[in-house]
Amino acid sequence: MKTIKILPDSSAAKNYCADGVLRLVGINNASDVDGEVLMTSNRFNEIFKTTKKTAGSSLKQLSVVKFSANGQVIYRAYRGVSATDFLNNYVALSPNSIMLLNDKDGNEPQEVEVSEGCIFPFYWYHPDKAIRISTRLGLVSLLLGVLSFIIGCISLFWRFD
Repeated sequence: MKTIKILPDSSAAKNYCADGVLRLVGINNASDVDGEVLMTSNRFNEIFKTTKKTAGSSLKQLSVVKFSANGQVIYRAYRGVSATDFLNNYVALSPNSIMLLNDKDGNEPQEVEVSEGCIFPFYWYHPDKAIRISTRLGLVSLLLGVLSFIIGCISLFWRFD
């Protein structure tokens, strides 16, 4: 688990990490990256201990990054960026993601722990309501289907008179 520090800035739009320090800088459309974390492949290698090419057999395999601060945890999907916009050790989050890491008084976190995340909580707590609801409804449907299958199997062997 890697710990990075946050230094607040008045522009309040997006985080980037330079030498382990997160700073806020401007971003064009924050909602485009609300469920994602932007970082270069060097930072990806540092967190996941592997390169994106060897991370899975599929190029579309989702890599999830976990951010922890002030007792709050968020999961964001990895999205690579070119080194022209970012330095090798930058990490960018949307303002909404930063706000979710605030403490009870609304203060931005001073330190954030960054580590490899799990895919299930990423979808369960996704910032996009449509994805979050479809994940939860899918799980409920799966459980009801398994329950129906079990009741159907029991009725084959045991007669209810």
